[in-house]
Amino acid sequence: MPLFTYIVTYAGADHVAQGSHSNFTGFAMTWASNIPTTALPSLTPVLRKELLQKAYRGAFLEVSGVKHVWRNSLELGGRELTVLAVQTER
Repeated sequence: MPLFTYIVTYAGADHVAQGSHSNFTGFAMTWASNIPTTALPSLTPVLRKELLQKAYRGAFLEVSGVKHVWRNSLELGGRELTVLAVQTER
């Protein structure tokens, strides 16, 4: 199974997670459920709960001109949370 690297950006902070899956789309919990509290300081407990509810919403779209990179974004607490999924290994 390919290794995917997920880069999560929210309110000026970033978090990186990795997981081996058959595809990147159905494994939101890899990047959404294990974010350390210090990684995204603006992600309050209430917003974390909201994130877990919204993590599977929306679609990952290919990043134009780049192979094996997809992007998804969602609104969380009035701000944009962005997730990049990068296939880093086959």
